[in-house]
Amino acid sequence: MPYLIRSILKNRGAMLLFIPMLLLYASSYFQRTAVPGTIFSQLQADLGLNAFQIAGIGASFVYIYALSQLVVGMLADKYGGARVVTAGGILFCAGTFIFPLLDNLCGLYFCRMLAGLGASTMYLSLVKETDHIFGHKNYAVIMGAVYFVGYGGGLFGTLPFERLIEYFSWRSVLLGSGILSIILYCFFLLGKRNVPASEISGGKLSFAPFLKVVRNPYSWVILYCATVNFAIYFIIQTVFGKKFLEDFTGMSSSKAAACIFSLTCVCMAVLFTSSMISRLMRNRRKPLILFSTALCLLNTILMTLAIYFEFNGTVFAVCYLLYAVASGFSVIFSMSEQEVNSPDTMTQATGFINMINYLAVAVFSILVGILLDSFGGQQVNGAVIYSKQAYLTLFLLLMIPAATSFLASFFIPETRGKYLHHSGV
Repeated sequence: MPYLIRSILKNRGAMLLFIPMLLLYASSYFQRTAVPGTIFSQLQADLGLNAFQIAGIGASFVYIYALSQLVVGMLADKYGGARVVTAGGILFCAGTFIFPLLDNLCGLYFCRMLAGLGASTMYLSLVKETDHIFGHKNYAVIMGAVYFVGYGGGLFGTLPFERLIEYFSWRSVLLGSGILSIILYCFFLLGKRNVPASEISGGKLSFAPFLKVVRNPYSWVILYCATVNFAIYFIIQTVFGKKFLEDFTGMSSSKAAACIFSLTCVCMAVLFTSSMISRLMRNRRKPLILFSTALCLLNTILMTLAIYFEFNGTVFAVCYLLYAVASGFSVIFSMSEQEVNSPDTMTQATGFINMINYLAVAVFSILVGILLDSFGGQQVNGAVIYSKQAYLTLFLLLMIPAATSFLASFFIPETRGKYLHHSGV
């Protein structure tokens, strides 16, 4: 910790660049969480959309975000994170500002894609700048803080956002968030002027580091386990979690949003402390990964039983919090993915796991929308109430990836905070 403090004091100028980048990342996380999950019913009522179309609004952001990760990682390695965010920030601000002004579905999809493309530049650029500014010794702790702040943006997309739209409408609040993103981007540009530009690495953009990651079988095992945990949590947080509580338990919009708010708070707390827990365990990763995958499976079984026996809303709220705990170890999966490879593939390994995570979210979101629509529903005040059978089928299907992920996690090697391969190998 003293080394970390010295690093921060030594790089005070770099913090003027790092902090606005971090807050822009939080803003991008707000966009992922708030739309469409928190305003699912409002979008149905105001725009007359079905579940598949609303899921598409979320997926259009996530697809482009995920598919851009490979290229963004290559660009960040060559040009540095600040240059990449300079370009991406313009796209993100444009997409978030224009989205609430539109009614056309194609226009809404386009704006979400634009915002997703801009947002895709922020996480890996932060990974690059974190390693550059603070070094690998404190990388785990700083990345825990990065996750914490990012999820803080997601936290605002739950209950605070739901309460604000009660008074100002969802369009007004989203427009305000777009303006705030523009302000943060301006601060980022001002901070960039006070920091010397990083050197552009020599050579051409190359897929070689990415191919090294892909050819490593351990990369795929960690990737699968991380993706299942993250995707299940994220679609509950951002797509149907609030809607399920309103439909199945009869919770009010504010109480359902409070559950998602609590879920996000718990996930943030675990994200912030998981790297510290790993350090206290002598940098062991595997026990935490096994715990995470086991909890995800057991909780999915509990959710299925709770739906079948029609337990009260408190049980589902607790289940949501347990999903948050399981997903809170995302930073451990990410570090393990880096460490089973080599230092020169760090950005590409992180980009790979991030890309597949969000591709899975996009696919899961669309499949959830199709599944819910296939069961039909009851129209109430312009919104559609989905049946017990629809949600029961959904969680029965989620048990399959959760179970296979738990079994696969036993094959993940222990790295103890060290790279298994050297650069260039």
